[in-house]
Amino acid sequence: MSTSILICVISGIFWALFDLTRKITLIHINPKILLILFSSIQILIFFIWCVVESFFFLTPYFFSGFSLVIIGIISALLFLKSIRDSDLSLTIPLLSFSPLFSSIFSFVILGEKLNNIQYLGVSSIIIGTLVLYSEKFEILYIFKSINNLRNSLSAKLMMIVAFLWSLTPVLDKICLEYSSINIHGLIQSFFTAVVLLFFSKSEWKVFKKLKNKNYGLIFITIFIGSLATIIQFYAILTNLVPIMESIKRAIGQFSAIFFGKIFFNENITKQKVLGVLIISTGVNLLI
Repeated sequence: MSTSILICVISGIFWALFDLTRKITLIHINPKILLILFSSIQILIFFIWCVVESFFFLTPYFFSGFSLVIIGIISALLFLKSIRDSDLSLTIPLLSFSPLFSSIFSFVILGEKLNNIQYLGVSSIIIGTLVLYSEKFEILYIFKSINNLRNSLSAKLMMIVAFLWSLTPVLDKICLEYSSINIHGLIQSFFTAVVLLFFSKSEWKVFKKLKNKNYGLIFITIFIGSLATIIQFYAILTNLVPIMESIKRAIGQFSAIFFGKIFFNENITKQKVLGVLIISTGVNLLI
């Protein structure tokens, strides 16, 4: 396994752990407050990084950077609502559609083009997702899984998230052409926190009532999320965006089923197992 692919794998593992801890944390805290705390810790991390290491920043950064802040806030809030209100193993798999969107965006915006085999891999990931979301292990129900997506609010929200998150790494890659990782992270976390603080005054009353053990859980969630973010920046710089997204989402599928069973007693069905195998095949075709 090449170093660049290994970075993607490590990034995917941390994002999978972040999905788990976020779902658990949301039992105790409002999504907006969690995002504010997450952004605040990132501000501290990236600020220290900027102090101890050199950085650069060019003015063409502004348009992509500002767009990224808005997209990041909207998609994060929708994501947290979706995983809070539905099974982890039925929402996270829908993010497998992001490699498809990423391949389109990266081709149109960055000029990154996959070969035919890699496009087959992306298609396999999408098919695997439909199998995962089917109610029964039958062809008819696999096709009907599209209707299941349409009738589920959490599924609709996660599809929107998949679309927005497929654009996020493309914008990250553009931003990193005009800035170093440390200043990019600082700018994104700072403006995210500022915008959320403006719209979250009432939620702080609930935060004050948290128990001490919940603070530890929140800290672990934020720490894992920060590592996932930083590692993904490096993954973006060393890989095509669709490849990075596909590896990340495939690991997320395995983890959603595994964590869903272990931590939330979610069922493991035949279609989930087959869906994961199809997704795995797609990832092998991509890399």
